[in-house]
Amino acid sequence: MTYADNWSSNVGAGELSLSGELSTDSSFGAGSRKRRSERVNCELGAGLRQRGATGISVQIVDLSAEGFRAATHLQLDKGADVWLRLPGLEASHARVMWSEGHFIGCAFTRALHPAVDDMIVRKGRSN
Repeated sequence: MTYADNWSSNVGAGELSLSGELSTDSSFGAGSRKRRSERVNCELGAGLRQRGATGISVQIVDLSAEGFRAATHLQLDKGADVWLRLPGLEASHARVMWSEGHFIGCAFTRALHPAVDDMIVRKGRSN
C-alpha cells in the first residue's frame, strides 16, 4: 500500500484528523518516483565504488543529468555514498536513494552537464 503526497491534518478542540489518499497500485515504485528530469533508458557499462572500497563493474540501465539506475550485485543501503565512473569521464559522486533486488537508484551530488549526459546516453544507445 502506498500514499500520495497530498496529506493534510486538522487539529481543533483537542482532536486530530488526517485526510489523504492511499493506493494499492503495484506500479508505485522505482518507475514512478518523482524526478527533476526524465531518465533515459540505455545500456552502458560503468565502474562503481563505495568509499574506501575497490571499484566494481555495473550496468547502467537509465541515466539523467541528476541520477541513474544501475544493476549490481552489491547490497547498498539508502544514503550510501558511491562514485560512478562513466566511460571517458572522471568519477562522479552520488548517493543511493533506493535499492530493490539487484537494482539501485542514485542521485548525483552535482548534476552532470546536459551535454555530457546527452553524450553518455548516445553511447549507451549505440551499444
